[in-house]
Amino acid sequence: MQKDVLVIGGGIAGLQAALELAGAGYPVHLITDEANLGGKLVDSSENGSKAACVWGDQVNISALYLGGNLHASSTVLGSLITRAYNNPLVHLYTSSKLVELQGDVGHFQATISDVRADKRTQKLVVGAVILAAGFSMYDVSKKGEYGYGYHKNVVTSLEFEHMLSESRYRSDCIRRPSDGKCAEKIAFIQCVGSRDVVSKGEYCSAICCMFTAKEAILAKEFSPKTDVTVFYLDLRACGKNFDTFLSRAQELGTKYVRTMISEVKEDPVTEKLSINYAAASKPLAEEFDLVVLAAGIRPSTRLKETAGILQLPLNEHGFVQVDPLDPVNTKRPGVFSVGGSQGPLDVPETMALASAAAAATARVLGKSEGRPARKPVAERDVTKEPLRLGVFLCKSGLTAMGADTEAVIQAAKGQGDVVVVECDQAVCQPEAIAKIQNLIATQGLNRIVVAPCVLKHNLTLFQEAAQAAGLNRMLVEMAPVPVKNWENHSEKANSAAIAVTVRAVKDVKNFKPLRWHAEPVVPRALIVGGGVTGMAAALALADRGYSSTIVEKSAELGGYVRNFTGSLETDDLKKTVENLEKQVAKNDKIEVLVNSEVAHFSGRQGHFITLVATGQGQIKTTKNVEHGVVILATGTTTYVPAEYMYGEDQRVITGVEAMYRLVDGRLPAKGEPTYVFVQCVGSRNEEHKYCSRTCCGETVYAAAKIKEQNPDAKVYVLSRDIRTPGYLELKYRDARKAGVVFVHYDETDKPVLVKDKDGNLSMAVNDPQSGLTLNLKPDQVILAVAQTASKEAEQLANIFKIQVNADGFLSETHSNFGTIAFPGGGIFISGAAHGPKSVVECLTQAKGVAGRAARILAQPALMMGGMVAEVEWEKCAACLTCVRTCPYTIPQITREKKEMGAAYIPPADCRGCGMCASECPNKAIFVHHYQDDEVLSRVETALTEVG
Repeated sequence: MQKDVLVIGGGIAGLQAALELAGAGYPVHLITDEANLGGKLVDSSENGSKAACVWGDQVNISALYLGGNLHASSTVLGSLITRAYNNPLVHLYTSSKLVELQGDVGHFQATISDVRADKRTQKLVVGAVILAAGFSMYDVSKKGEYGYGYHKNVVTSLEFEHMLSESRYRSDCIRRPSDGKCAEKIAFIQCVGSRDVVSKGEYCSAICCMFTAKEAILAKEFSPKTDVTVFYLDLRACGKNFDTFLSRAQELGTKYVRTMISEVKEDPVTEKLSINYAAASKPLAEEFDLVVLAAGIRPSTRLKETAGILQLPLNEHGFVQVDPLDPVNTKRPGVFSVGGSQGPLDVPETMALASAAAAATARVLGKSEGRPARKPVAERDVTKEPLRLGVFLCKSGLTAMGADTEAVIQAAKGQGDVVVVECDQAVCQPEAIAKIQNLIATQGLNRIVVAPCVLKHNLTLFQEAAQAAGLNRMLVEMAPVPVKNWENHSEKANSAAIAVTVRAVKDVKNFKPLRWHAEPVVPRALIVGGGVTGMAAALALADRGYSSTIVEKSAELGGYVRNFTGSLETDDLKKTVENLEKQVAKNDKIEVLVNSEVAHFSGRQGHFITLVATGQGQIKTTKNVEHGVVILATGTTTYVPAEYMYGEDQRVITGVEAMYRLVDGRLPAKGEPTYVFVQCVGSRNEEHKYCSRTCCGETVYAAAKIKEQNPDAKVYVLSRDIRTPGYLELKYRDARKAGVVFVHYDETDKPVLVKDKDGNLSMAVNDPQSGLTLNLKPDQVILAVAQTASKEAEQLANIFKIQVNADGFLSETHSNFGTIAFPGGGIFISGAAHGPKSVVECLTQAKGVAGRAARILAQPALMMGGMVAEVEWEKCAACLTCVRTCPYTIPQITREKKEMGAAYIPPADCRGCGMCASECPNKAIFVHHYQDDEVLSRVETALTEVG
């Protein structure tokens, strides 16, 4: 069995899958037909092969992934790229393509060629293949009515991305292409090439709404007086934090108008663009300086060719055909598909699929050979050596600041104890990293400074490089590029660049080596929640040979969808849940504890101890479970509405109840009944500001089923938006064809349900497009209610010392890039515990989480220590301040060193938060790497003004 893996595609999906596999010890060969890594999220205007900083002026990173800090997201992508470049187990082949694949799973022979020279260059033998070919953008020139290609001020969303980047660095406003004048009014037109039969893009492209919202925010932040209008059909803000993001765009002044635009005309004299549209049944006309077309997505240009080589069938839209319930597996064993290869997906889904594909690949190939990314090097003892500093300057970082390279070099050379100063185009590139390692060895460097760099994640990269050269990793400092830009003020730019470099030099002189030690790993997982997510995660771990314990609060497994028959993704939902239950029941590696809950939790990554209470009422038994990782899969609960007479009239039910009635035949009734669905009941309001994601899908499914089983039934859906991204749009289209009537309503003018004296129900809704009021006489009202965080979420957050967000859901590292992990390590989140999700998304994420967890469980021991707290016994008064202060309840009082007792903080358990050190009245506790002299030095330099 060959353990190497071939990854086709250098976008986020390919990078994520490659790095996860490399982290597990599998050699990866990543090929991309582009000159740079990053795919569509890195749009390079210079396709040269020279090393370049991913934040440099020549590379523009789109921040369309939204969670947390919009502007910080680019740093995360940059980290993926630099880690891939510098991981010895990831072999990169840019400007390359696959031309032949023979063999079977475990032993494929792949031939790749250079796309520029068009000649075969190399043969590879791999055990598995991951196709992450990304996507292409729709050619908007085919929509001639919008004038792209002959109206200079009509641009695509990617072109506008370039304009934003150029403006931020070189202008005081966003300038239109025709004459360079400031664009005071900008219009975005959505769904250009999406949801469109004529352009053969009937599906929703999934990313466009949020891409536009992101660009609108950046435009308004950069130039607040700019007038921005977005013309749209439905706002598809389905992901976690997405509605908050849309609200941010609207708070900044972006106007959203629901309408369809038929054409864009240009005034030949002023070059302004006029748009005619209808709003509230009235015809309106408006002029804009710039029109941005939100282009839909299409299969990547080489997908058909590559799929043919891989012998993979394509669907009717030209994307890879996959099983909706197992989307990473293809028809060919050993070949997996992720990301844009499958169709339109947003970033969180793409990242989850990448993790799932990496896990599926590892399962197929079996245990890796465990090759270390770098050969271990004995660490040099530098405690008695005189200071010898090496300063490594990044020319791209200096250019981004507008600083003169030579001036900063000379300033660095003038600092005391600095013996080496080097300047490279991009210090994070492999050649520059190798130079640093060589100079550590040959020049006896014992402190390293890298300056300046925007990608803060790169500090870890430089620390690992130093460690590989035999220098303690904590003797490295990286100076960040300040947010402020001084391009037009060279003296200030030079001063700022010199200042940040000098700061780093002064700080690193006080750094001390830190030590780590090995702690054994317990190869078992604790899974909290026994729904589809928890069961799928347990089974995926069992396939890799690891045991797990499922803790489920109810009397049976299955969770929220246990009794559903189907969903928009699959009609076999009930069968899927039953199969999961059967597999769990017969798997001897899975222990199931029903009617159980977590009572207490302690320990550290690799060795946790959880007390589980089992039983009902007052009589409960307890059990300690030792495990190496935790997977939280607690799911959601259903909002109980107080609106629309729910609970007062039996004809008003929830969407969940409707799904159950479809199962047992109580829906639909015979004859000509009228059903009215009302969307967003308890969602997207002040109480629950988010979209519950699954409601629209459940409504479209139930409404279509009612029409299918009783064509004479009248079915109306009253909605603010119908959110069916990707291929779910086709189901929405089919429901309309079947006769389901969809009517929009405004948030400020909700439908009104009343009951007359004879007990008849009447529903009135105002249609904002036509200006008419529709009066309906429903026999059944079905409320699509919010999915809310489980009642146990906050309790579990307290037990596991993690956070919940403002909506009550468990809060992850990053809601797009880090959707399944917490910063503390060893604790993962999966499925609807993260936020409302479909069953398919839950299953996919569960497999990805299992793959991540297995990487920890596969290690016999983990290195612990480093930046942890330590107690100076002689100063400790055993006052219990640290015991009460620690958020993780780690400090303990012992008499081992002092008869009166003193605090002890196990280094393996400490999280290094510093709370105990800051509160200790006797200053008996310090945190390594943050001792007084180190902190005071940083404070002194931090107070120095930059620029």
